[in-house]
Amino acid sequence: MFQTKKTLPLFPTTIWSFQIPADSSGPINTRLRNKLDQLIAAAPGQIPTGGWQTEHDLHTLPEMEELNGYFMNAVNEVIRALSIKHKDVKITGCWANIGPPGSSHNVHNHPNNFLSAVYYVTVPQGGHRITFHDPRYQIHVLTPVFEKINEHNYVYVNSEVEEGLLLLFPSWLTHSVPVNTSNERRISISFNINFTDFTEQVSPPNWEPDVPTHPGP
Repeated sequence: MFQTKKTLPLFPTTIWSFQIPADSSGPINTRLRNKLDQLIAAAPGQIPTGGWQTEHDLHTLPEMEELNGYFMNAVNEVIRALSIKHKDVKITGCWANIGPPGSSHNVHNHPNNFLSAVYYVTVPQGGHRITFHDPRYQIHVLTPVFEKINEHNYVYVNSEVEEGLLLLFPSWLTHSVPVNTSNERRISISFNINFTDFTEQVSPPNWEPDVPTHPGP
């Protein structure tokens, strides 16, 4: 018998969840649905099988102002939790996803960004999940048959969502959206953020030099 045993969960992959109060999320969602209906009506052609995605400047619309505030507050909480030194960030892209019945979204990530987020405007039963995938592709090199799936061996997680929920996660984390099996459309808003002065603040080497290149007199 062992004297002691420990299991160390190293290098966590964190997803941050924020629920906006109903008295705020309700009006936000109504404004966004109305605006998206206007944008869809003005767009040429029919809704494709996979659904609609707007241009990625949605955050510049007046209807997004309140949600932008909630999003940036959540981002600032994550930055504090991670103890990041440089706190100046900006939204690099924001768009709406409108998924009719039968639509889904394949596995993907959001390259060239630091954090990404999704906010849920309309969530029908049957369109109420997002799937996060283990980003360690090498884990699939040898996959034994498990007697049961638990926190030590799962390779994806289906997370249930609801209207007014805001999820933040690392942009490199692969995720997908299962098929919308409901008879209603699913609407979400995606965000990306990155550091405002990335090349000046974040890209330089993170170590102290030994020899100055511009010594004083």
